[in-house]
Amino acid sequence: MRITTFLNHKTLMHQVTRLQAALRPHLPWHGARVGFLAAFLIALLRVKTVNFAELATGFSGKAHTDSHIKRLHRFFRHYNLNTAQIARTVVALMQIPQPWVLSVDRTQWQFGSCVFNLLMLGVVHQGVAFPLVWCV
Repeated sequence: MRITTFLNHKTLMHQVTRLQAALRPHLPWHGARVGFLAAFLIALLRVKTVNFAELATGFSGKAHTDSHIKRLHRFFRHYNLNTAQIARTVVALMQIPQPWVLSVDRTQWQFGSCVFNLLMLGVVHQGVAFPLVWCV
């Protein structure tokens, strides 16, 4: 099942529930983390930005946008993602056939006086590069 098919369902909660069920066999994480990841991915596809303030508006539920922003910060600050698990999950869910075309991208972001260099390896499928592993 392709990840984009989750956006074809009527309710946002139904989209999150279906994606969570698809992610669960690939990620041996606590259910709350899988649920957050599903909600995060649906929000990312809806708002099409990685800006946390805007991304938080794409989450479902009755919580305030500020609560979603704090949740995003906590997840990315405190949870150590296993990039090998993420890479296998992306390839499996996107049903990307071999041989794979890989892409490498380096991006530099400046946040105040702090400069971040991000190096990312992705797999290209139908003209879109899906990130597999990265380092900052």
